[in-house]
Amino acid sequence: MNAMSIDRSNMDRITEDDAFAAAEVFFACMFANNDVLKDAGLAAEDFGEWIHQVIYDRALELYRTTQNVNPVALKPFLPKHLERMDCTPAQYLSRLAMAGADPTLRDRLEGSIQIIKGVALARYLAREADTVTELSREGHGLLTLLDEIDHLQSRIKDVSGRLSSLRSTVSPGSAYLQMFSHSSNRDGVVGVPIALQEIAHVLSEPVFEAGNLYGLLSSSGEGKSSLTMQLIHKPLMAGHPVLFLSYDQSAAQCMRQMIAQNLGISVRQQRDPMRMMTQQERDQCVKFAMDMDSRPFEIIRCQREGVAQLVAYARRFIKQRRNGNTPFIVIDHIGKVKPRDPKLSPDRISGEVTAELKALANETDSAVLILTQRNSFGTRRDNPRPIAADLYGGEGAKADFDAIVYLYRPEKYKAERMATAATDADWKKINKVFGEDVEGIAEIGSVKVRFGDPTIKERLKFEAEFTRYAPMKPARAEEFDF
Repeated sequence: MNAMSIDRSNMDRITEDDAFAAAEVFFACMFANNDVLKDAGLAAEDFGEWIHQVIYDRALELYRTTQNVNPVALKPFLPKHLERMDCTPAQYLSRLAMAGADPTLRDRLEGSIQIIKGVALARYLAREADTVTELSREGHGLLTLLDEIDHLQSRIKDVSGRLSSLRSTVSPGSAYLQMFSHSSNRDGVVGVPIALQEIAHVLSEPVFEAGNLYGLLSSSGEGKSSLTMQLIHKPLMAGHPVLFLSYDQSAAQCMRQMIAQNLGISVRQQRDPMRMMTQQERDQCVKFAMDMDSRPFEIIRCQREGVAQLVAYARRFIKQRRNGNTPFIVIDHIGKVKPRDPKLSPDRISGEVTAELKALANETDSAVLILTQRNSFGTRRDNPRPIAADLYGGEGAKADFDAIVYLYRPEKYKAERMATAATDADWKKINKVFGEDVEGIAEIGSVKVRFGDPTIKERLKFEAEFTRYAPMKPARAEEFDF
């Protein structure tokens, strides 16, 4: 063993020998200052040699119990002799402790830790590659293989997350000044444009900001899929990559709805184009579809995917389609995402999904929107206007979201209550809660905003023939009033 001889000018190619030398630097520094163990972010299995694994494991145990970590304290845990060593384990510990007296060694500590982590990750990936090779030879079916891939991705993410400490950091002041510079140059906050200014007003945000996770809460039949198509179309026209992960609508159905919203050609007409559309309208539909194909846009019809697979789809899409504009990832809807464990409660399931999607947004500088279906309890209240408790998973489910807007169509609930009203008291309650003018009206509000007024509400018109939402009043100026 030639201890303390590590000098890597080329960090792109590191080997087990480099990791061995890096481990010796780490342990030498550890003996000089036990606090090195506190923030190293290592585990015993990250070391390639058994002796280093034992040294680290026992040293960490001593440190956690506030005992001094030195060669004398570690000696009882090592054998008296080891093959392939030119000295005894006790002598080896003494050599490392003596090397730690060199004050310049501390300057090489961080680089050594990164070498240990890099080789540990490469070692782990090699083992997983062997597992995948063996799995591929066993002749499993598609669904089994997809499940195994989900587990593989989860394991790799856990390991890489633990080992990763190379991510660049920006000081808080610098981060703010960078954002301030964007605003000063009229670039605005970096993110995805919002289709309707009413939603921007409720959110108190001019865009869906990069790195943020947003929610859209509504019950079945209130038109959240229609609103989603509008939210998707706006950034597409501005050149943003958009991925729609849909458990409900197919790509063809999405296109029909977009055409209805943007060209004023109803879905009913599109279903019978030769009888109900002019040649000009048919040409418009073809042109619209071809234009969509030329844009960074993908729709994936999901079935049994869990959140790990959705994240994999998103990462692949972003890698292939990134073009300098903030990507927009939309999932419809959280209740359909296959849970890791079906026995978990809705709040635990929701928490796992939103935590992964929030991490995705942050790590890829994308804006993520997930649709969430209201639970049935909230729709049975005398006043069914959405509140946080109506989220899938309950009020606690909002923790990972940066903001959540709701879509509320009071006429839907008024019609349901009118159909079952039996007494004067029933009618009085209905008129008090809903009023008269609710036909074709939708309300946009929030159940969570970070930096705005959560009491702001806006109203939109729902144009049923074209399944689209439109402002109640003339379009506002481009300046935002928040």
